[in-house]
Amino acid sequence: MRAHTKMLHTKNYLKHSSKYVEEEQALSADDIIKKICGKRPEWAVALRGYRYRENLTQADLGNLLGIDQSNISKMERGTRAIGKAIAKKLAKLFKIDYHVFL
Repeated sequence: MRAHTKMLHTKNYLKHSSKYVEEEQALSADDIIKKICGKRPEWAVALRGYRYRENLTQADLGNLLGIDQSNISKMERGTRAIGKAIAKKLAKLFKIDYHVFL
């Protein structure tokens, strides 16, 4: 009997509390990327993602590239552009195409 009561309570709760039940909406890949990136450029988010994937700190990545950690931070925030030379170093390090960072 207890399981039956619990099940009815759950059904009533979901039925009457529409704010807790979200309808699924189809989103395009571009919409999802915009939602994740916010105001940051896609290349900035990509840099951070690849750095996390390789389990590197900003300081570690800066040492590998020969640049300061603060510049890595600025790149990930999208306030400093990634130049072609650094993009090529990143691409070699992460084994991807350098155009991702431009």
